Amino acid sequence: MTIRLVLADITTLEVDAIVNAANSELEPGGGVDGAIHRAGGSGLYSELKAQHDSLTPGEVIVTSGYRLPAKHVIHTVAPRWIEGLNNQVETLSDCYRNSLSLADELELRSIAFPALGTGAFGIPKEVAMPTALQAISLYLQNSHSDIEVLICCYSEEDLELYKDVADDLDAVVSEDGEIVVNALLPKCPICFHQLKRIIYGMPSRDTFENQENLYIGGCIVSEYDPDLGCKNCDWRGFIGDVNLVEGEYVAIVVDAESRRFVGGAIYDAGKPNSALALVHRSPEFQRIEVPKWLNEQIEKCESPTFWLAKREELMSGALEKILMRYSTLSEDVLEFVGMQQKDKSPQFGARATK
Repeated sequence: MTIRLVLADITTLEVDAIVNAANSELEPGGGVDGAIHRAGGSGLYSELKAQHDSLTPGEVIVTSGYRLPAKHVIHTVAPRWIEGLNNQVETLSDCYRNSLSLADELELRSIAFPALGTGAFGIPKEVAMPTALQAISLYLQNSHSDIEVLICCYSEEDLELYKDVADDLDAVVSEDGEIVVNALLPKCPICFHQLKRIIYGMPSRDTFENQENLYIGGCIVSEYDPDLGCKNCDWRGFIGDVNLVEGEYVAIVVDAESRRFVGGAIYDAGKPNSALALVHRSPEFQRIEVPKWLNEQIEKCESPTFWLAKREELMSGALEKILMRYSTLSEDVLEFVGMQQKDKSPQFGARATK
């Protein structure tokens, strides 16, 4: 399953469907919307308005392509960007997911997307582009769809931005713009390791053979079950939830052999570069290069164990009076003050999710 980046005018693509960045009133607008209506001709607008008066953000409808090389046009409405609203990324993700779902329902073999929402609707490209890649990737993996997906870039600048986003997500872009989708999921907002798809119900044998990229959920399935999870810290949620996680977290490393405090960090959710070092018996948090320093401390100990907690959920005064001062820390003490043991330390060298 792949996504392909192409530099082109979307109205010239010979695919089964192109996706139109429509407005809620379904009136011809500017940008991609206007270009598609002009290229498609009056028949496209007549069919569109004959079926619908308006369209809610995230929803999709389809018309014929008329004069376009594309056979169909799938119309969707991105959210208008308002700084601080919580559901905009999830709504934008719905535009991609619902467009792909409709294309699969119509048994289409290829679909092309513009950079939805980045024009008049004002969604910052640094938000819109990773959302597009992640939403498409997650849909293709969950649905096992083999539809060919193109992301149409109108300018060289947009093409390079998408390549940069793919690189930030640790994906590889080939010379012809092909991206393998299983490397496009976001990082965990709490421990910054790669999130995994959550699989519910009874997994197949193939699923069990590829558990490295999966998070096995429960057997009972509902529409509200989150589709992303972290194997390390057990965070679960949807793509739109990743950037909404807030709070200050404490991560520490304890040598199980000596029960000695090895090192740690205090940091903000979603911001791996915000980490300050916790040095045993030091009254102040240290502004040093945490990833390098912490790895050096871990390498020095016999049997490192990793502990994590949200600071506000720790016992009052536990950080300063117990974790930072006790000469030894047993598992019982760590659990008593509110720390939880994890398989790995947070990946502070990861790129930020926000």
